[in-house]
Amino acid sequence: MSDHRNRLGVIDIGSNSIRLIIYEAGSDRTCRMVHKAKETVRLGVNRDEQGNLSEQDIQTVIPILQKFKSICTANRADDIRAVATAAVRQSANTEQITATWKQETGIHVQILSGEEEAYYGFLGVTRSMPAHVQEGFIVDIGGGSTEISYFKGDQLLHSTSLPCGAVNMTIQNGGRDRWSDTSCDQLERKLLTMLEQYPWTGEHQGLPLIGLGGGIRALARMERERRHQSKPAGDPYTIEPDTIRFYADALANLSVEERINQFDLAADRADIIVAGTMILRTVFDHMDCNLLLASWRGLSDGLAHHTMNMTPQADERPVNGR
Repeated sequence: MSDHRNRLGVIDIGSNSIRLIIYEAGSDRTCRMVHKAKETVRLGVNRDEQGNLSEQDIQTVIPILQKFKSICTANRADDIRAVATAAVRQSANTEQITATWKQETGIHVQILSGEEEAYYGFLGVTRSMPAHVQEGFIVDIGGGSTEISYFKGDQLLHSTSLPCGAVNMTIQNGGRDRWSDTSCDQLERKLLTMLEQYPWTGEHQGLPLIGLGGGIRALARMERERRHQSKPAGDPYTIEPDTIRFYADALANLSVEERINQFDLAADRADIIVAGTMILRTVFDHMDCNLLLASWRGLSDGLAHHTMNMTPQADERPVNGR
């Protein structure tokens, strides 16, 4: 019989969505997912002149946190770990935001740095990698930022967080519908300028790139359907370089409605997937990777592992971005 005292609810407050996953710890130091929920939001789109998250955005999160807290109670998950990423991290009024959420919901929300976000993604994904994947890059494309890491064995050697995500790059570059060549080039140049500040991103050619995030999962689902693979794909799901470039070009030339109809995309993904795929292609080509491993795991899994194993090893610490 399950021991419900070993259940944890992980809440991830992102720029595009807020997710809850409830995990149950096993006697073998592994954990399994017992429940998940998601609410779509677009945090940080409208800020004031000082860069503050709007009061409307702050208030939007409160009923979602209250709902997720009730779900945790119903599933006997007494412990909750809640974190916020780029949308809140990039705001000037972070203390006000977290204090309001704490007062209204009783939930303490930890704001992760970019390096911490990259680290927990690494922690969550590397435990599901095939044994032969001993070295590679990780990219986590969110709504407001992209985290990039380089690992070897069980060591996270480099990581950084770039303020380029699927939501903010959609707003700043091509927009919701068809992207022009100029818009695509503009995003690529912006991202390459940032990547050049981190020489390690160009020093390890021919390695796999492990992809995290909703856009990566959507890409894997689209490719599986295009190949008429009816059974669930394994984790991770392998995507070839030409496939990444095919989707980057194909999606950019379609309207939102056409993306929904042709690729069965959800409306809250169809409008931002072009920017996400452009970021993926640029990072992939810059690092000269040999294939993409699309993972269904990520930040929440890393947070669950870290929280349920209270004695992390010495290598299990966020590292400096450079």
